[in-house]
Amino acid sequence: MQKQSPNSGACSIAWFKLAQLVSHKEKEKALGFYKLMSYSLEDKAYAVQVEADLLLAFEDEGAMEKYQQAAFLYKKEKNIVLAASIYEHLRTVNPDDPSYISALVEIYARMDWPEKMEERFNTMIDYYQSKKISEDQVVKTVKLIRDLYTLEKKDDSLKKFLNFVKVKSPNLPVQVV
Repeated sequence: MQKQSPNSGACSIAWFKLAQLVSHKEKEKALGFYKLMSYSLEDKAYAVQVEADLLLAFEDEGAMEKYQQAAFLYKKEKNIVLAASIYEHLRTVNPDDPSYISALVEIYARMDWPEKMEERFNTMIDYYQSKKISEDQVVKTVKLIRDLYTLEKKDDSLKKFLNFVKVKSPNLPVQVV
C-alpha cells in the first residue's frame, strides 16, 4: 500500500476547488485561490505553467507570456522535454506566430531528435520565405545549432545539419553554412 502524505487530501480538495472555480468562470477567485496554492508548489516552472493554463481557460491574453516564462524556466532547469512541450503548445494555440520556432529548432537539436529539428527548421524556412521572420533570425538559429553541435562534439550531426541547411535554404550567407 502506498503511503500518503498528511496533506494529500487537503491538496486534492484544493485542486478540486480550483477546478470548480474555473468551471464556474470565476476568474478573479480562481486566480486568487491559485496564488495561495502556488506557494505550496516547489517547481517554479510548473507553477507558472499552471497559471498560464488558468489564464488560457479564461481566454486571457496574458497566458502566452506566462507560457513563455514557463518554457524559459524549464530550459533553465535543463528540462528540455517540458520546454519543448510548452513551445509546441504555444504553436498549437497560436499557429501563425513564428516567435517560438527558433526555440523549438534549438531544443530538438539539444534533444538529439533530428527529425523534429528538421521539421521545425522547414517551418522556419517557410516563415522566412513568407516574410514572417527575417534572414537574421534564421542565420542566428543556424549559428546557434552549429555552435551547439561543435561544443558537444557531434560532428556527424553537425555535417548532416549543415548539409540540410544548404539544401533547404541555399540563399543563406555562405559563412553561416
